[in-house]
Amino acid sequence: MSKPLTALHTLALALLVGAFSSSALAHGAMQRQPSACLLKIGPDFMYLSGYQPAASHNRFCEDVPATGDTIFVLDYAQDEMRGMSTDFRIVRDVGENEERQRLDAITVAYLPPKVYPAGTLSFEHVFNETGQFVGIVTADGPNGEHWVSRFPFSVGGRPLSARMPYFLLSAASVLALTLFVWGKEEQKARRA
Repeated sequence: MSKPLTALHTLALALLVGAFSSSALAHGAMQRQPSACLLKIGPDFMYLSGYQPAASHNRFCEDVPATGDTIFVLDYAQDEMRGMSTDFRIVRDVGENEERQRLDAITVAYLPPKVYPAGTLSFEHVFNETGQFVGIVTADGPNGEHWVSRFPFSVGGRPLSARMPYFLLSAASVLALTLFVWGKEEQKARRA
């Protein structure tokens, strides 16, 4: 195999790895499952669903499709969380370092800590503008547990940074197909 072809194969592999790793990190502690979205918090999980009653009755869990009235529902996956005090906060996405320094100033909505013995909490908020936000769930337990989970999301459309993994994956696929065809042509040329 020629050196330029080997270099192109390496580039294609790097693009594929980058596309998949960017996609996996794009939503923080959020994991999309076939039938639900799981939010990892401490050693446990919560199920997260979002709804916009005026726009659609379809649920979402990653990005909020449009501005307007939005309902977030969190269900505990493990019973141990039913005895924990949980709060939910939505902040503007300014980066994790700045977030810690200015938490109150960048908070858009806040549900104070409370114990939810039924294992479900719901929170309603009206988004008046599009943008990048972070949901922060904090659970404090009776034995000193303090678990925090962060998940970034956008409101009113996916920004370029959220679509970048898909662009990279598409570019890597086109490059891989080109290399495959080029390799076949090179093999034919050597045989002739």
